[in-house]
Amino acid sequence: MSAFLRRLNLILTCTAVVALVGVYAQKHMAERSAGEVARIEQAIAQQQADLSILKADWSLLNQPTHIQPIVDRHNDVLNLQVAQASQFGRFEDLPMRPEMRLDTDALNALFQEIEEGNDPIAALLEDIL
Repeated sequence: MSAFLRRLNLILTCTAVVALVGVYAQKHMAERSAGEVARIEQAIAQQQADLSILKADWSLLNQPTHIQPIVDRHNDVLNLQVAQASQFGRFEDLPMRPEMRLDTDALNALFQEIEEGNDPIAALLEDIL
């Protein structure tokens, strides 16, 4: 019996050591992953800050008060003209929407059935079920 207990203690000790090494490895991998996530989140925050600065610059550069002096300075090369309303077409040139026609006979028949106390939808559901 004592040899059995010694072997059992040895097996349990080896199992505990293997479990300890496994837990330590998992902890180390989790810490490494957490550090990597923190680094990626910091990079994302930096890119979002850069993007907001770029959007602010873009909105400043696209303001008409900024563009007009550039256009005036280079008008002889660009030869830009003011757009006329006739360049965009006329309202009359747009196609009309096709007229939707309702099946009034079918609607009248449906309302007539409902007024008579018949429920055509219940009849359809009973046929299906």
